[in-house]
Amino acid sequence: MKKAALVLILFVLLITGCGGRATTDTSGVLQIRENMFLTQITDINLNPREYLGRTIRLEGFITRNHWNDRDYYFVGRTGPDCCGGDSNIGFQISWNPNLDSNGLSVEERSNFPEIDEWVEAIGVLHSYDFMGYPYMFLALSHLNVLEKRGIEYVTR
Repeated sequence: MKKAALVLILFVLLITGCGGRATTDTSGVLQIRENMFLTQITDINLNPREYLGRTIRLEGFITRNHWNDRDYYFVGRTGPDCCGGDSNIGFQISWNPNLDSNGLSVEERSNFPEIDEWVEAIGVLHSYDFMGYPYMFLALSHLNVLEKRGIEYVTR
């Protein structure tokens, strides 16, 4: 009986998939789902060739890092990181699809919502070379503030 149950479970997983990949809606946009946010972002980062040039939609909060007289904007959520700390999980966002080799672009603060606003971001996934590694970002087509917040701390 246990063997038959195991075979059935494996068959269902084979047919339905494990849910880790981003799903594509009818318009061809990859939807980063709330219940698999961390898993899907990780899959994209581990398999960039499969996703670069694709349009992605995700929800999260806006953060900004300031470095070298430049502002870097991100959309993401908080999740577990190594050594007991937490980190932001998501993508850098820019209205400029042609960031330079340092990911720098002159971004006007007025082009972005307030920090910690919950947003829906839609954009094409691009990358730039950062110290020999691809660093991915979304070249935005839409950035909309949402009234209803989703789950801020994700574990899968």
